[in-house]
Parts: sequence; C-alpha cells; structure tokens
Amino acid sequence: MSSDPLLLKKTKYVEGYYHNLLTWDELANLINIRPLMTNKRVHLPGLGKRYEWINSVWISDPNCFPPSLIRSLLDEIVIYFTDMSRVTKNINDFAKSIEDNYRMQVDAHIYVCRNPDLEHPFGAHIDGAHNIIVQCEGETNFKVWDKVENGEKLLEEKKNVKMIIDDAPILDVIMKPGDTIWIPKHYPHLATSLSPRLSVSFPLSSSMDISQIREDRNWITL
Repeated sequence: MSSDPLLLKKTKYVEGYYHNLLTWDELANLINIRPLMTNKRVHLPGLGKRYEWINSVWISDPNCFPPSLIRSLLDEIVIYFTDMSRVTKNINDFAKSIEDNYRMQVDAHIYVCRNPDLEHPFGAHIDGAHNIIVQCEGETNFKVWDKVENGEKLLEEKKNVKMIIDDAPILDVIMKPGDTIWIPKHYPHLATSLSPRLSVSFPLSSSMDISQIREDRNWITL
C-alpha cells in the first residue's frame, strides 16, 4: 500500500487490490458469535423499529442480537457492523497496513446488502472520515463526486445524507471482489448494489494521531 498522503486528498480506484479479505462464510461465523453482535456494533439504518428478545440465564450481555434475527433482517435491510477491525486476521492485517502507512487510527465497518433491490439507506452522502473500501463479495456500482467545500457544516446540520447532486461524478465504476477505492472525507459517494454485496470500509480518523494510542494488532496463535 502506498504511503502517499495525497491519496487521502483525492479519490482513487484499483482493480484486484485485495482479494479474499472477507467471505460470506466468514461473515456467517461472526454473526454466530452472539457476544460479538452487541447493539453498539450492529446497525440497522432507517429501520425505525425496536426489537426485543428473551435471553437465557447464561447471557452476560442482554443487548446482543440473536443470530437468527440478524439473518432474517439481512434479507430486508442493509446492515452494517462497526468495531470489526480485529474480527479476522486478514482484516486486522489490512487495518495495520493502513495505520502503518497513514499514521491514523483505523476501524473496519462491514456492510451487507443481500437484496440488490434495496436502496442505500444513506443515498449519496459524505463522511467525516477518510475511507478505504474493499469489495469482498458481489458487485457494486460506486459513484464519487468532487469534494464539497461546506462538508463540516453539512455534517453538523446532519444534511450529509441523501444528497442531491447535479454534477457528473468524477468516478463511476463497478467494483468486483478485490477491487478497492479510496474516498477522502467530504467527497460525496453512492454505493448501489448490483448483486448481493459484502464490503469492508476502513474509516481513518483525521482528528487523532496514531502516536497517541494504537490498537493492538498482534495476532495471537496457540
């Protein structure tokens, strides 16, 4: 991975950059680890519905989603999972390479859309963090527009989603497994699933240098 800091000031797309980062089977294994599926990690954007369930006496955290509920919701809505940067060795190693090159703290967000007829819950939107996105399964049409100058204001006013943009995108690609895209903060972008889709987004914090605190990236074997 190039350490050129300019890559965080312009968008970039590379075909076949990182294959086999995460598979459907690996995602299923993660969902089956119920203690990992807390309500702080599992996000159901735009659903507007509260779910409750009965827990067994052995559950240490009652706020963990039952795996069967997540599976059923995957057919109905787009779901994303945060705080995922250590869930597999490949994701952990990729996050480490980003931290080493860009000297910023990194997380991993897993995005899942099993139904390509669903609209993206954010529509065209901007983020307050730089993102490196790896397509893992399926195909996605990704459009990126040039940077908006009032990005911070849009974020503060929560007007950073479902944006209406008249200009032509500066990047319009169909991402296949292994393809990777760099999207700097305040660059509007839209992901449209063309098939069941699995991708991992690596947001980079631009507000805190990695020298202040760093995730433990040592991968334990026994």
